Amino acid sequence: MRYLKPTLFLLLVCFLIMGSQTKEVKLTEGIQPGNLAPEINRQDINLKGKKFVLLQFWAAYDARSRMLNAQMHNVISQSGTEDIRLVSVSFDENEAVFKGVVKADRLNPATQFNDPQGKNSEIFKTYHLESGFGNRLINSEGIIIAKDVNPQEILGYIGR
Repeated sequence: MRYLKPTLFLLLVCFLIMGSQTKEVKLTEGIQPGNLAPEINRQDINLKGKKFVLLQFWAAYDARSRMLNAQMHNVISQSGTEDIRLVSVSFDENEAVFKGVVKADRLNPATQFNDPQGKNSEIFKTYHLESGFGNRLINSEGIIIAKDVNPQEILGYIGR
């Protein structure tokens, strides 16, 4: 009887240790670094396939986001690396305005996508863009590794 309590305690500790080693960690979907990036349900937008994807949000009516989008486009296109791809989503409700900005800012149309539902779009709501536009840097596993990076920081991530 006197060995029963220590034996039960030892067995309990063993089970706890063994159980903690076999648990699989599951990532949660979210919009912060460390989260699995929410999927974008559009056939023309793919967030996988490269070492990094920079998911940039902007609109023509938001001067700061438009300027950052053009800067990111230039930095990534001039970096000469295939490790990162820009996926830039505009929330301009007027398609002609979107196309005009892409042309005026000399952006690659293959990296620019428009969601004409604007603030009512699922992407806008999913990424909680009510407080302003920004970006997410996503790795090849679909995990957000940085939020609201600037052009200089992008060069650090891609090793330039």
